[in-house]
Amino acid sequence: MSESLAFKNRLGYRLGPFVFEHGLSLAPMAGNTNLAYRRMCRAFGAELTTTEMVSAMALRHGDDKTLNYLERDESPSPDAAQVFGANPAILAEAAQKIEQRGFDVVDLNIGCPVPKITGGGGGSALLQDPQQAAACIAAMCAAVDLPVTVKIRAGWDNAHKNAPEFARCMEQAGAQAITVHGRTREQKYSGRADLDLIQQVVEAVAIPVIGNGDVIDLESAKLMAATGVAGIAIGRGALGQPWIFGQLHAMFRGTSIPGAPGCAQRAALLLELGRGVCELYGEHRGMRIMRRLATDFFRGLRGAPAMRQESNGLASLADLEALATRIAVLEDSGRDPQDPDA
Repeated sequence: MSESLAFKNRLGYRLGPFVFEHGLSLAPMAGNTNLAYRRMCRAFGAELTTTEMVSAMALRHGDDKTLNYLERDESPSPDAAQVFGANPAILAEAAQKIEQRGFDVVDLNIGCPVPKITGGGGGSALLQDPQQAAACIAAMCAAVDLPVTVKIRAGWDNAHKNAPEFARCMEQAGAQAITVHGRTREQKYSGRADLDLIQQVVEAVAIPVIGNGDVIDLESAKLMAATGVAGIAIGRGALGQPWIFGQLHAMFRGTSIPGAPGCAQRAALLLELGRGVCELYGEHRGMRIMRRLATDFFRGLRGAPAMRQESNGLASLADLEALATRIAVLEDSGRDPQDPDA
């Protein structure tokens, strides 16, 4: 038996009424985790998916664009909505609106490192104020019957890696699970996720800890699982390869691991996603979104650099269909040595 097939499953947790066999979730990503992509990842085995983060204040004012991010379907698989802000009362209202829209979990973002979010006291800025963060979680828990979870980072910067202590505060405030991205706010997405720090968080709390950061394949997932986490949240590693969830399920079950889809199936998935995005946002806005999402589906394929450039000009569904047709007839002949993302 191969090392991958022999890997021992240590994952899985319960959240409210939901039991996650391996705790494999699609992490929220701004501009990426729209309903169409969440649906595709669920089809490949993501046990929990999460919307793009939305502003609690914008929800209070009924902003149409914000409400568009909260589209959901009738899938039996649980779907979470992520919200950001720093005002307990406004976050409580936002949690109620999320519950009313039929979501199964509400997640508070205390991880976003972007200045326009942290400048208003939200996102990872709350890492510097555990008491305020705890007040936010407590207010949300009191306002809804849904499980309230939280996503954090390792800390504000390398000198203030307070994730274990911060996680205990979140647990005491009522959070039912916590996702830890193993980088600091200062790192943003550079460097490596600190797996030792994630393990310290696991040891610090009794609620499920979900590890996040640098999981892009089976080997990196095994490294994350070895920290003792109850689940793994996959973000950028799922872009363009939603099948990673099915591969990980097979690995943790000890069954045969399916290979990555060939070019024809990748093209079909790309077109499925594009049509779904257009249904959500219309063709004009949908194609602007697909300019970003399309490139991930042919990463490493022969001719990928030229196709990446072509995808930057997508203006219509017909353009996407033409691109998908060219991808479908490529030979499944390995990686392109000229593609820097291969």
